[in-house]
Amino acid sequence: MTTARDEIQTYLTTLLQELARDAAYTLDVDADTGLFSDLGFESLDAVVLGTAIQEHYERTMPFAELLAEVGQRKVRDLTVGELVRFVETHLSTAAQEA
Repeated sequence: MTTARDEIQTYLTTLLQELARDAAYTLDVDADTGLFSDLGFESLDAVVLGTAIQEHYERTMPFAELLAEVGQRKVRDLTVGELVRFVETHLSTAAQEA
């Protein structure tokens, strides 16, 4: 049985692999892959990613808050696993409010 988290992970992994192709990233994208350190994302890439995710799920999510939190860390990176949890949390919150 596929869970919501599995579906989110599959979607995000596919999207990130497509975006990473432009950056010549050749390894598999998994939960531990860092968007900035491994995939070479820059702030504009994160904005494009956030926009694509919101359009796909037809939901507004506080990506600015997420990125501000990442900016305050000692290690300024965001893993795919963290991104999956973020999207899952905001999709389930939206579902509960509906």
